[in-house]
Amino acid sequence: MTTILSRTRLRTIAPLLFAVTLAACSSGPPTAPALAASATSIETARSAGAPEFAAAELNNARGKLERARVLAQAGNNVEAIRLAEQADADAQLARARASSERSQRALAEVEASLRTLREELARTPAAAAPSAVTPTRTP
Repeated sequence: MTTILSRTRLRTIAPLLFAVTLAACSSGPPTAPALAASATSIETARSAGAPEFAAAELNNARGKLERARVLAQAGNNVEAIRLAEQADADAQLARARASSERSQRALAEVEASLRTLREELARTPAAAAPSAVTPTRTP
């Protein structure tokens, strides 16, 4: 009797398990987290000045994200996630390049200011420079 009951359960559960397995395989992994991470990285890169300093990398990231969204809509989740991850990497590269360029420009400004100060100091005669005051002792 246990065998008959087990076969009946198996016949009832097997189609359900098959349907769930088929649905899981056809949809693939969820794309929302990868798409959201890419969009966030692109926005971060934009805020960091990538449109000005790393436009090519930022445009690559945007293009890949759009293609990933199209693939996700079509149900090709694995490829959509792969492109979304590439878009994320491109956006991070754009942010890093923008940050590096801003730092280089700030360094150049500081070096120019130092050069100007050194030139002004070189033009000032040594006699005009304030002398050190030595304290005097009173007995």
